[in-house]
This record gives sequence, C-alpha cells and structure tokens, in this order.
Amino acid sequence: MESSVVRSNRVRCSDELFLEAVFSSKTYAEIAEKTGQKVASTMARYSRTKKALAEKGVDLPEMQRKKPVKSVDNIENMVEIVQRLKQYHSNT
Repeated sequence: MESSVVRSNRVRCSDELFLEAVFSSKTYAEIAEKTGQKVASTMARYSRTKKALAEKGVDLPEMQRKKPVKSVDNIENMVEIVQRLKQYHSNT
C-alpha cells in the first residue's frame, strides 16, 4: 500500500553559512533564500542561535519579517468580495 504523503528533502546548512547569511541579510526571507531552507525553519534556527550566543555575550543583528506588498487593487477586490458575500448570505 503506497502512502500519499509527500516528503520534502531536508536542506542542511553549516553554521558558518547560516551566520554569513544572517550578517548579510535584513529579513528572514533573505536568509532562507541564501541557505536554501524554509522561512519557518530559518526563523526557528535564528531564535535558537541568538539565544545560545546571547548566553556567551554575542549579539546577532535584528531581523525583520518581509512585509507583504499591499496594493489598492487588492483592497478594492476584497471590498467587492465582502459585498458580494454579504448580499449572498442575506438572501439565504
């Protein structure tokens, strides 16, 4: 019986490569792009590394989350969707 679970390959990254990416990046997404890891994994590793190094008196640069680009069109589309849904649900 075959399993339908799709497994992704784990990407391994050395501490040196990871720290190099940290110091040359401003966002978690940039680090993830440079190391080939997922953003969630990158954030977790950054947190663990920062805590461990802080105990030794070493600080890492602060990272920012990449902000989604919002456009006026997107907001206008959401307004139209909400109005359509309200009308639909008020008729039922």
